[in-house]
Amino acid sequence: MDGRSSKNKILPVAAPPAGRRDRSPPARYSGSSTLRTWKVDGGFLIDKAEEVAAGPTGDFLPRLHLHLVEHQDRIRVPSPSQHRQSMPGRPLLLNLGSRSGPICRACLSSIRRQAAQPSAAAYSSQASRRRSKPQSRTSGAISRQPDQNELRQYLQGIQELQGAPKNGDKEGFSVRFFEQNDKSRTELDEDEFGTSLSRLDGSELKDALFDIRSALATQEERDAFQTVMREMGGDVDKVASADDLEKMMAKMQAYTDSIDAEIEEAGAGLPKEILDELRQDLPDLPLLDESGRRQAAPPQIPERPWTPNQRKKITRLNSILARVFRDLRRDPGLTKKSVSSVYKAYHAARLPLARGWSNVPIDVWDLLWTIFSADESINTHRLAHVSMLARDMSEAKITLAPSQQLLTIEAVFVDGWESKAIDNWKRCMSTLGDEKSETFQQFWELGVRMYCRVGDMEQAERATAKLLERHMDARILMPLIRTLSEQGTSESQERAWATYRQMRDLLGKEMKLADYDQVVSYFLTTNQTENALYAFVDMMSDGQIDLKRQRYMPSVVANKFFLGKWLKRLIGAGDLDGAFSVVEFMRSKGVEAAPIHLNGLIGAWQRSGGADDLVKADKLAWDMIEARTNFVRARQAGSKQQQSLSSGTAPWPRATLETFSLLAENYRLRDLHGKLESLWDAFRDSEISPDAFMMNQLLESYIQAGQPKEAMTLYHSFVAERGLAPDPYTFSALWKTLAVNRLHVVAPDALQEETEATRALFKETLKFKQVFQPDGIDGQLARKMLHTFRRLKDNAGLLVALTALKDVFGFLPPETLAMELLLGTTKLAWDTPSQRRRLMLAKRDLDRALLAWADGDAERLEGDARRGEALYEYLQKKYWPDEGAYEDKRRVLVEVAKEMGVYELLAPKSRRKA
Repeated sequence: MDGRSSKNKILPVAAPPAGRRDRSPPARYSGSSTLRTWKVDGGFLIDKAEEVAAGPTGDFLPRLHLHLVEHQDRIRVPSPSQHRQSMPGRPLLLNLGSRSGPICRACLSSIRRQAAQPSAAAYSSQASRRRSKPQSRTSGAISRQPDQNELRQYLQGIQELQGAPKNGDKEGFSVRFFEQNDKSRTELDEDEFGTSLSRLDGSELKDALFDIRSALATQEERDAFQTVMREMGGDVDKVASADDLEKMMAKMQAYTDSIDAEIEEAGAGLPKEILDELRQDLPDLPLLDESGRRQAAPPQIPERPWTPNQRKKITRLNSILARVFRDLRRDPGLTKKSVSSVYKAYHAARLPLARGWSNVPIDVWDLLWTIFSADESINTHRLAHVSMLARDMSEAKITLAPSQQLLTIEAVFVDGWESKAIDNWKRCMSTLGDEKSETFQQFWELGVRMYCRVGDMEQAERATAKLLERHMDARILMPLIRTLSEQGTSESQERAWATYRQMRDLLGKEMKLADYDQVVSYFLTTNQTENALYAFVDMMSDGQIDLKRQRYMPSVVANKFFLGKWLKRLIGAGDLDGAFSVVEFMRSKGVEAAPIHLNGLIGAWQRSGGADDLVKADKLAWDMIEARTNFVRARQAGSKQQQSLSSGTAPWPRATLETFSLLAENYRLRDLHGKLESLWDAFRDSEISPDAFMMNQLLESYIQAGQPKEAMTLYHSFVAERGLAPDPYTFSALWKTLAVNRLHVVAPDALQEETEATRALFKETLKFKQVFQPDGIDGQLARKMLHTFRRLKDNAGLLVALTALKDVFGFLPPETLAMELLLGTTKLAWDTPSQRRRLMLAKRDLDRALLAWADGDAERLEGDARRGEALYEYLQKKYWPDEGAYEDKRRVLVEVAKEMGVYELLAPKSRRKA
């Protein structure tokens, strides 16, 4: 079919015609093509499908060029959207001005013209009709049906096209190329047409940008957009190729980066509160985080490769990793909770991940390693986590860094695979252990520690020699000293001492106190007390005294003061058993420890709380008490003989008041009243003057044992018979002896007796009012006194106690105590509606009364002193008896004041008021 002679003339084609395939397609495009025809109502549509390789974005895109057949002076064009192929996302600017799209320019021009002619008939392709809503065949858009003659001509054209030769020697048709705009149509040759296709029209791009600018809402946004376009540089109209467009995009990216840099610089000086607000309002803003680093996207595992059930676990792991990634860039960084949450999420997602390790990105592995290799202070199971993660990374074919390999070997060793870890260490000897490797020192130190743990001292010494040859830190000998000491043989202990001396000689002045303490601890825990003493003397004398070479212990060492320094250091370090072994060793050398140091050891054992430690503390304390009682008996017998044991062993030091006090407090806390009574008997035999602390412990013990009468008897024996002065804690204990404070309900026939006992105890408290100076009486003790009178319904006693507390001790009731007294409870409850209503009503009445006291001036109630005065007067009015004559009331109050021992203190003021 000849396109120039036929009635149906072929219009612009986007590729070379058949027979000219030897010529290259337009620049950057290549591929094969086939020519096809479809029958459409009223005409033919000839199209050319071309496979396009490597477009401007590097993607392989299919492009469909439409060819229009002119029939009876009418052009029928399928809708462009019906011929578009699904394409990957492209940059906006590349699509705006592209001339190499899936629809040729001539077709687009024809589409625009037909869109402006409502009367033109529109035809859809079969593919389009399948996607669109079916239409009636009698639609008014179709003017008529083709007749038989026309159909015969169409069929003949199709047969000629199908039978056309495929080689380039015989052409069955010819193709003409045109370029058309709204005004004219120009015929082009094939080269010119290819150049036209690859050329971009900057005017269309410019129009599109202006459309974007006009769509912006405010003038400020339009001005900002105009500034961006001006900074991009160049004239948009001059964009004529994909390369020009790429250059324009590069300029825009450079301008964007410069803006980001300015934002970072400006954000670095902003306060934290403003930065937080900006991050919340504009999350995409490139602001710096709290540590001064630019915010980065958290590593994430892609979710596509997984099944829906697996994706749930992957999504949860991604969410936790994102949160922890942000925490790493802030203060305080990783926490125990964040490490634990990551481990739980990773452990749950581990099985799904194992089915596709290759889908886990490298940055996710790095983040997991950072989290799981965190310090033991926040990751208790650090090495176990590292061992698991290293196995997974090995299965995922991830190459570990040298430092990661070392940590993996250590983790595998600690995880119980000693032989496997040592084999891996040996295999890495030529790489990680090379002298030029940055991990040389860490590698050989790890070898020393592992060989010491398995007891292979020969290999451990070889690894140590590698380090010492290069003058590395001599503290690497510490594992050898520990292992040799633990072996327990005399030969190994000698080698341990020799190794210690070697380390000391190598370190010289760099030997620190912590190093000495570590060595002494190794010797003491392996029952080498003598070597521990020698090492401690080395520390104290800076190596000037070598006890190994002296036959007798010098006096500078054999005294209680030197021993006290050693014990104090050991107790402070928590080595209590080591301290006791030192005491026994020094006793065997005839050196007696001071009681104050042994009391410190007893207290440390008691504070530890272990059953064995408590037994050791009791035994040592009773040994000291026995030494004290023996000394008293010898003194009573007039003998100067002191306790001594065979072979020059020194006696135990004698117990002091502190020794008894430590045991008394411990027995009271453990509710061992029987032992406390035995201790009291021993205390009397020791002829030591008691103090208030010892008495208070005994009182508390009797009260806990339910023996309040014995507690009062003990108090009177101490105070009245021995002249011991009580302290404020004594009275805190005594007020617990009253039945009203011990029992929930007091029998009605016992109220009078309890009232008299309470008034008498108040009198006893006033008798020693000087012990509460200068700080005044404790608020809790005063509260207990007032509530005691309230429970007994002794309003007269409460009024006298309230007045005495104010005038004698300067105590004014706080508002909370006033509310408790008014509501008749020791605990203000807010749990139920009735309790809340009752509390609110009482508070309202109290506020009204206080405001009336201040004559409506709320400023007079400001300050604790003024408000306390108002509360004091309000309580007096509240508890003042309503019935009876004034003289009768006054006479009752005077009698109660005399009974409570405060009449003489309050009478002068009463007379002045009268």
